[in-house]
Amino acid sequence: METATPSVFGKKVSEKYKTRNCYLFTNERKRLVSSKVMIYRLYRSFLALSIISCALSVSLSQLFLLLSFVFFLFLDEKPKLTSQIVKILFIFYLWQIVTVLYHFVSDGLDLTSIKHAFRDEMKDIFLVTAFLSVQGIKKEDRTYLYKAFFIFSILIVVSGFISIFSMTRLSRLISDLYKTSSSWPYQHHYGNIGKLNIYLPIGLMNTHLTFGGLLAFIFPGFVFRLYDSWYNKSSKTKITIDAVLLLLVSIVFLFNNARSSLFGAFVSVLFGIYILIFIDKDISKKVIKRTSFAMLSFLILLLIGYLSTNAVKRVVDPLFGGEKHTDSGRTFIWDSTFPLIEANPIFGIGSGNYQKEIEFSRKTKEKENRELAFFYEVTQRGHAHNDYFHLTAVFGFPQVVFYLVLLGSILYTLLSQNIPKQIRFMTYGLVGFFFSGLLQCYFQDDEVLIVFYFLLGYLNLYAEENLKLLQSIGNKESRINT
Repeated sequence: METATPSVFGKKVSEKYKTRNCYLFTNERKRLVSSKVMIYRLYRSFLALSIISCALSVSLSQLFLLLSFVFFLFLDEKPKLTSQIVKILFIFYLWQIVTVLYHFVSDGLDLTSIKHAFRDEMKDIFLVTAFLSVQGIKKEDRTYLYKAFFIFSILIVVSGFISIFSMTRLSRLISDLYKTSSSWPYQHHYGNIGKLNIYLPIGLMNTHLTFGGLLAFIFPGFVFRLYDSWYNKSSKTKITIDAVLLLLVSIVFLFNNARSSLFGAFVSVLFGIYILIFIDKDISKKVIKRTSFAMLSFLILLLIGYLSTNAVKRVVDPLFGGEKHTDSGRTFIWDSTFPLIEANPIFGIGSGNYQKEIEFSRKTKEKENRELAFFYEVTQRGHAHNDYFHLTAVFGFPQVVFYLVLLGSILYTLLSQNIPKQIRFMTYGLVGFFFSGLLQCYFQDDEVLIVFYFLLGYLNLYAEENLKLLQSIGNKESRINT
């Protein structure tokens, strides 16, 4: 008995320490899991806030993007990105870095060239974090992100509609939160409808082209949202709400009058209709007849407004080439850009050098065409007013090839992969973005580009999912064959 006591006592002590260690381990594990959950929730919240605030202020959206990306880096599970979209994006920006290094060496290792590069076109490389940040969202939270995009769209429509009747720019409501304004900036006055003063709507943005670029992203979504409600025989309340939203966004878009964006949105809608007819095979002759009747009714109302009010006349005329001087201005800036492309076809003139080089080219053109010297002199020269010309001039022909391949990868994803309808409807604007760029440099506009990368990132979530599904099916088939 005396020899048994110590062993029993030791066993009790051992079990006591085991219980205590297990308790401590469990608590530590709980704290670890709790911290991981907290990091994810903060990441998700800042990501949603960044998307929503794109309709309010680019400064706010980039601040929230920075915060969401920081928390994204601390997520426990990092996504493995293998889609075609990711690969082409990597090559696209890798080439930009190659051109920066090329000009750095050709300038005699002068660090000033790198500083200039990242003050101009290359600064937007950081907006790719919008694409990357979206990749950390969990599958069950994709609807949460979808709602964030929808709130963003609603804010664009509401702020745009209010700004139609506002003499001053609404952007000051946001800018006054962090800086002092000395004056109220005015909006462009269109005319009157009855006793109402009508102004060019820009929402909470600073230019109508930027706001037009954002409208081009959301317009197709509202078109197909109404179609989907009608096709699925939703409640009359939902159909009415979707119809009102489409009417409001159409009015805002028409009065905004950014023709490059209107063209892009038109292409996006046509692309969506093509998929519905030839891939989904959802659209019948009955649907086509009803849609045609609705469009005809809208055009008749527009014609009545055109004939009866000066404000509507001033909106419609520029759509058909009237009262718009910027068309000829584009040809002069394009003509000045072509010599830059011809002289630097592979590596371009380098990021940060466009404004300097275009001055030399413009002066040369003035000497060659003295009768047009005034027009070369007064044309805006901050960018090429064409994404394809600008990218080619700055980064060379390989860059625009990669840009077109990126478009091809987006088209391939939307056409050939099993993307849910709601997601397709929301991301059709990505297609139109490339067509809007034929008349404007939207790829150089960070307020538009950040939304482009958010939407592209959201589309890529489903592209990655489908790729993994195909790989798993392929692995199963290979195991069966062996």
